[in-house]
Amino acid sequence: MVSIFYLSSSVNYLDRQILNAVSPAMMGEFHLNYEQYGWVLTGFGLLYLLSSPVMGWFLDRVGLNVGTAVALTWWSIAGMARGFTSGLTGLMVSHGLVAVGESAGIPSTAKAAQTYLRQEERAIGSSMSQVGLVIGMTLASFIANFCIANWGWRSAFFVAGWLGLLWIPLWWWASKKAPVQVATPESSGYDVRAILKAPQTWGYIVANILSLGIFLFWTGWANHYFVRTFQMSVYDANRLAPVLQFVALIGSFSGGWASMRLIQRGWQPLAARRRVYLFGALGMMMSAVVPLAPSPLWAVVLISVSYFASSAASVNLYTMPLDSYGGSSAAFAVSLLTGGYGLLQLFASPLIGRVADQYGFAPVCVAVAFPPLLAYLTLELTKNRGAQKIRS
Repeated sequence: MVSIFYLSSSVNYLDRQILNAVSPAMMGEFHLNYEQYGWVLTGFGLLYLLSSPVMGWFLDRVGLNVGTAVALTWWSIAGMARGFTSGLTGLMVSHGLVAVGESAGIPSTAKAAQTYLRQEERAIGSSMSQVGLVIGMTLASFIANFCIANWGWRSAFFVAGWLGLLWIPLWWWASKKAPVQVATPESSGYDVRAILKAPQTWGYIVANILSLGIFLFWTGWANHYFVRTFQMSVYDANRLAPVLQFVALIGSFSGGWASMRLIQRGWQPLAARRRVYLFGALGMMMSAVVPLAPSPLWAVVLISVSYFASSAASVNLYTMPLDSYGGSSAAFAVSLLTGGYGLLQLFASPLIGRVADQYGFAPVCVAVAFPPLLAYLTLELTKNRGAQKIRS
């Protein structure tokens, strides 16, 4: 049942990543440069930022089943609308509307982990969301290549949208067979206002913003990197995506397993997750040497190391609010982190595009490598200033 729920992450990232997979072909038809493509991602980031807390609150109020079904229907229909666009403005609007629904994706999987998994299992359970991410991004590459070759790039949006709608009846069937919810000592309610006042909350948000450069860059721009740097075709560049996603999958399960083992050995959950995050932050520095890669193969190896580390760190960072604030506000607490992703994309995407247009991608590789260490420092500085528990 939990595995089926986490397949919603596949749909989420399929609808999101299909744009990236077809974007080189689409940019040619629309005559867009990298900076203009970055503005499309910025529109997504803006609405993702604004929608995340609202959708987190919505999920906590209406429940996992109804909230997820509504959100997934919204983003699937909005995703198909991108196939009808004819220029930059229409693409920005439709892709932005996708963000409204997709902002519920990560909070819903976090709420599922809080609802059905024990505390020590949650980070490795959240790694199942990475399975969904890998499936979604891999499907995006194959669907894009097949559709571009046979029906044109617009058809990829329609295929992705219908796959999303098919998930809803599957989940409703599975949810009827769900086991009794796991009761945990820390799962009593927390006041939303107290969560927002807690310094550790803002520590999580800032750390997430500082951490996400690796993820945002390599998920949104990897195929552009290979096309620009090594003059590869769109088809060949898209074929590399499954390799990177498979490595990310191993990284997420490794990070979840590592924190679970530390907790089982007596570590406090938040301390265990911070320790795993530190090792992830060190590994993400490998991104700085990617521009030195002499071939696509070496570039894949170096990117994979940083992507592995990013995934290991991320599953633990996104589990920290669950450890801190419990079940009744789980979706809202995690939605604050996803809002940080929207904030980063709001500013970073057009900047990445502008730098790539003028200087290539090497400066970006270096720029995203070191902020995760600042993120770890932020987590350490705010760790002893937790919010006081307040009954809802």
